[in-house]
Amino acid sequence: MPQTSVMPPVAHLENLRAGELCAGGMVRRPARESQKCDRRGRRSVLAVPNTPSVSLRPRTDDDLDLLFEIAADLDTWEERNPQAPRPLTRDRFDARLARTADNDGPEAAMSLVIDVDGAAVGSASLFDFDLFARHAEAGISLERTARGRGIGTAAIVQLVEFGFVRHNLRRIHLQAIASNIAAIRAYEKAGFVIEGRQRQHAWVRGTYEDIVRMGILCSEETSSA
Repeated sequence: MPQTSVMPPVAHLENLRAGELCAGGMVRRPARESQKCDRRGRRSVLAVPNTPSVSLRPRTDDDLDLLFEIAADLDTWEERNPQAPRPLTRDRFDARLARTADNDGPEAAMSLVIDVDGAAVGSASLFDFDLFARHAEAGISLERTARGRGIGTAAIVQLVEFGFVRHNLRRIHLQAIASNIAAIRAYEKAGFVIEGRQRQHAWVRGTYEDIVRMGILCSEETSSA
């Protein structure tokens, strides 16, 4: 699956305690099944067929090379960042990580590594938390070999579950460039619905593109085909 249009810089990746994930049941499991809560706390199963075993986990030092490669990829820059493309050096990447490592407040971005069979293939994040209205924005990034295999859908499903069940969010939203049809379809499979469109909002490789806004509520029961 192609990447999201906008997500926080990889600098927002921070280490989480491994037990924080396991306690919430977010351990490795086949990606063809994932769960989401409804307003009564029940779980509904979202099917993501024909995908590898996908899980979300805290970042380790062994993941940094892969995460830097994704962050520095100028070919997919606009799908991941609202800012104009610019070369990213390893020193700048490491410095960003260092600056944000101490930001562990309740509104700090929460980022996890997307793991497939023990190997990191990308990152999934919740950011721009509104603790009063209980919502946050989601974003994912994948390496090239992990795209188009259903891994992104499985990852976003698990990220949404973590946001609803562990962070008590009521709503999660995201955005995608309108031409990124594969990403939009993947989000729809994960239960997101299109809520609006910002016309000619993004400058993408020589042309203006619309931004599609999508969201999902914890009260929504969604099954995917």
